Amino acid sequence: MGNQKARAIASVLIVVLALVLIVTGVVGMSRRATATGEEILTNMRTRAVLIATGEGAVESYVAIAADQAREAAQAAGASMSEIREAVAAAEEEARNNSSANLLDYATADTTGLDAALSTLRAALMDYRAEEAAAEAAYVEQMQATAAPEETEVDTSQLTSEADLEAMLAEEEEVEVDMSGFVATERMNELRAIADEKYAGVCTELMALYDTLDQAALDTLEGTIFDIVSQSGDDFAREYDRYNAAGGAAALSNRFGAWVIRYGDDLVYVGVGLILAALVVFFYPTLVKKLGVPRMIIGLFFVLLCVVALIYDLSLSGLMSNTLVRMGMNSILVLAMAPGIQCGIGLNLGLPIGIVGGLIGGLLAIEWQIGGWLGFVFACLVGMAISAVSGALYGMLLNRLKGSEMSVTTYVGFSIVSLMCIAWLVLPFNSLELRWPLGTGLRNTIVMSDATSFGHILDNFLSFSIGGFTVPTGLLLFMALCCYLVWLFMRSRTGVAMMAVGNNRRFAEATGVNVDRMRIIGTMISTMLGAVGILVYSQSYGFMQLYTAPRQMGFVAASAILIGGATTSRCKISHVLIGTFLFQGVLTLGMPVANALVPQSTISETMRILISNGIILYALTKSGGEQRA
Repeated sequence: MGNQKARAIASVLIVVLALVLIVTGVVGMSRRATATGEEILTNMRTRAVLIATGEGAVESYVAIAADQAREAAQAAGASMSEIREAVAAAEEEARNNSSANLLDYATADTTGLDAALSTLRAALMDYRAEEAAAEAAYVEQMQATAAPEETEVDTSQLTSEADLEAMLAEEEEVEVDMSGFVATERMNELRAIADEKYAGVCTELMALYDTLDQAALDTLEGTIFDIVSQSGDDFAREYDRYNAAGGAAALSNRFGAWVIRYGDDLVYVGVGLILAALVVFFYPTLVKKLGVPRMIIGLFFVLLCVVALIYDLSLSGLMSNTLVRMGMNSILVLAMAPGIQCGIGLNLGLPIGIVGGLIGGLLAIEWQIGGWLGFVFACLVGMAISAVSGALYGMLLNRLKGSEMSVTTYVGFSIVSLMCIAWLVLPFNSLELRWPLGTGLRNTIVMSDATSFGHILDNFLSFSIGGFTVPTGLLLFMALCCYLVWLFMRSRTGVAMMAVGNNRRFAEATGVNVDRMRIIGTMISTMLGAVGILVYSQSYGFMQLYTAPRQMGFVAASAILIGGATTSRCKISHVLIGTFLFQGVLTLGMPVANALVPQSTISETMRILISNGIILYALTKSGGEQRA
């Protein structure tokens, strides 16, 4: 009772704090478009321009003094060391004299400059908008008129999913030579207006700085333009830019301005605190229903979402990517369910089914069967191959009851190593599959949308809401497969198979053919693995051969265990929850890590730590337990 009361009190305090943050954030956000928000930006903009102008003027005069001292020393026949000394002395004297004449920002009347900068900002916004539209039209025109080039995709050096994603990102960024772009007549008109407004700014600046002349202001034009306005400006971007330039010194109420700037972040933190309060209050129930590991991973996922919002990352895009990853990986995770239900435990020999699916996909490309027909053909061939290999695999496991974990791991690694040789000698002739020189199949096979069945499910009935894209076909296929497995588990054979998984001795005593049920479960698992790799490949746009399937069984096992399954019991909900959490943490972890530590390789490090850490947890949770 005492613990429950303490949790209730803590939850109430956290909720109160969250509500304060949310209300404060909403009020702050609402003031951005008011006169208060505009005054904040105006004051910061003016101070940032004054600082840049003063510093620029000082450096301009220092450079002029240095040139004059150098010319005078050279004319006097001074040595190199004497010239350097004369230049250094002239620079120091010019900097001291100029700095002494800098503007006193606290007492200066900047009313005229405020108005001049506001009109310049409006003119620059019009110009930049027209420039962006003209450049976009030029790029579209060049892409439409450019002759398509046949390029060979070099995938020989790709060793991981991250490498493939990087290559895809580079391919999506179509480079267009902008050297032929010419400013439009409207752009020239708007630029002339901006130059006219800048002349008014120069007049105000020279009235404030006695030592400033037009020549110095001409050199500062680009700097002032970049401070005043940039493409895609909003309140937050302008505030951050002015703040970086020293504009915050002009604010009389910095805390109030900070609240207005970070109002949305306060709301996000408040929502996160409410979720934390719910976790604290319902902690015993959550631990009982979810377990500590799944609850921790779920909270970590929520934390990543909040941090992504705070750092202005596109959460809708990240969640859309998570949904796609969930759909493309879910069938492979679902393939673990029949193995667990029939009593063989985690089917780490899943590469047997994956190989069957890859062969089906390769045959579809070899015989140029594309589109839906190609996808269905590849699935049928893959399932047929996997059914045979799965039956033999199940017979092997029946001979080695109690050691399934070790056997499945060994078989999975062995089939991958064996196929590394097979991929070099199988008689495929398509140039899309083989190396241009020598023998053997490529490491990575490109699945073209036109000639193969690449993205066939992702593009089917897909739609976008804002920045959130829903891969309808992929999700429908995932739901169909889950529903079919759910139906089978409730059939007579499925119930008998689950009875074997729950208690093999009891099932055998009731007349169930234990060995037969285990073979059926193993076959279904490998067949789902064949379909799963084809779903994964069509969504990803590539089929990866050789050593690529080696770790897929571990990843699938990790996902289903995180979802709440054990080595003897699982449900469809475990598949869906586990896949979503696993892929969601990976999807959000990398961009958030890049935002926290920019210009570093921490995102790749985080990807490795997160993925392998989850796999390690999954394997320790399985415990390598043996069945009686």
